[in-house]
Amino acid sequence: MKKIAVVGAGPAGIYTSILLKDFPVGVTLFEQNKSIGEKLKLTGGGRMNITNKVFSVDKFSSSQPKLLKHFFKNPIAKNPESIFSELGIEWVWEENRAILASGEAVEEVFRLKNELEQQKNVNLVLGSKVSAVTKKGDLFELTVQSHGKTSKEVFDVLILMSGGMFRVREFGDKEQIYTLPISLGHKIQTITPSLSPLSIEGKPFRALAGISLRVELTDIQTKKSLKGDLVLTHFGISGPVVLDFSSMLSGTEMEMNFLPDILESDFVEKFQVFRQGKHFVRTFLKAFLPQRVVDFLLEFSQIEKESLIADISKEKLKKLRRNLFRYELNNVSKQDFSACWTTKGGVDLAEVSLSTLESKKHQNLFFGGEILDIDGLCGGYNISFAAICAKIVTETLKKLA
Repeated sequence: MKKIAVVGAGPAGIYTSILLKDFPVGVTLFEQNKSIGEKLKLTGGGRMNITNKVFSVDKFSSSQPKLLKHFFKNPIAKNPESIFSELGIEWVWEENRAILASGEAVEEVFRLKNELEQQKNVNLVLGSKVSAVTKKGDLFELTVQSHGKTSKEVFDVLILMSGGMFRVREFGDKEQIYTLPISLGHKIQTITPSLSPLSIEGKPFRALAGISLRVELTDIQTKKSLKGDLVLTHFGISGPVVLDFSSMLSGTEMEMNFLPDILESDFVEKFQVFRQGKHFVRTFLKAFLPQRVVDFLLEFSQIEKESLIADISKEKLKKLRRNLFRYELNNVSKQDFSACWTTKGGVDLAEVSLSTLESKKHQNLFFGGEILDIDGLCGGYNISFAAICAKIVTETLKKLA
């Protein structure tokens, strides 16, 4: 092997190139943007989530769950932290989640870029889009568009790590985004937006936009639930739990529990205790929720702000309980790819050797990261997956060298 091409300088492509630093062949890393790691700079709100203490196959999804489980049997997938250590990435634990030690994703991406530029066997080619690939015997001929010019270059090994449907500053249809694997005969499993904010018809929370709170979300159709932090927005809801929930939402109807850490029976018991004396419903609820949310729920439950607990009828209490613990949201929809963090779907796992990530159709063709039909939850899982892919591919190449 003389020349390796890595297409895509997202996390998978960056990590793969760095892990090949001692490899005795040239590595060309192509990136169509003017810099590397554009999405990586934005993760964790610019703090960069790295990985999680609870890291397992159930945090990922695929249209081929049996093959997904097979992938995670690889020993390399058991300990992503060791890969980050090998990459020189420093992190700290924040409860169950590991975040970049510096908390400065932009600075970390700059460090990675500097490392790639100093790496003797890597040629970092920015602002250059690989628009086509053709097999020439055992070689791969890449058509590269760069600064208004088109050129062709031949490589012995091709590693496709070019991401999913949304790439920073690029939109297109499936055939455009997945041109390279499709042209090489690979099937693309059904793609949909994932880790998406949710829009709600009627925009019920537009007056509450910006409020953060912990909730439990439930898919009415499947009864699957998730607890976590949410942000109310002018169009609907966002935040970590919403992004994760979007990947499991099966229809357009869901429920929100505003008091996820309190049993409904305990809430009613506490409420009833305050029926004696002049205790206001609004004051009672403010111990659990922000005032604006309290006022919103009172209005929706047709309870006056100045109502006393003693004056609340069984019917009014029943309605309040329903809205607190089972607030119904209808006509809920995911946003398009431009608003989502990842793409569900991608290169068919059945056409890839999951122990090496090499194509079953073409020798020396590899895949990694979001381009594959594997999608993780929010909060470092997808970055860990990218690192795992990088390690698997580079270990395979070292064995073949």
